[in-house]
Amino acid sequence: MFEWVWQPSRLVYLCGKVSVGAVFSPAYPGGKWRWHLWVNGRQVRDEGRAESESKARAAVEGRFAGFLERAALKPSIEPGART
Repeated sequence: MFEWVWQPSRLVYLCGKVSVGAVFSPAYPGGKWRWHLWVNGRQVRDEGRAESESKARAAVEGRFAGFLERAALKPSIEPGART
């Protein structure tokens, strides 16, 4: 099961009960959204910036889906499905 949950200062992407990434709102008006993915099969997290919350979410979801594919793991619910 995949879902986005608001926690203090960030929107966290959960796979079941495991936090796999997060999206952070801009620090100032007109700033970019930051995103991090820390479950990616490497020791260093993926991170970046996006123009909007939806693009930041898509970056986290897409990179996590790529990790699942490389690891030959199949989620019980496909990424992007409404939960």
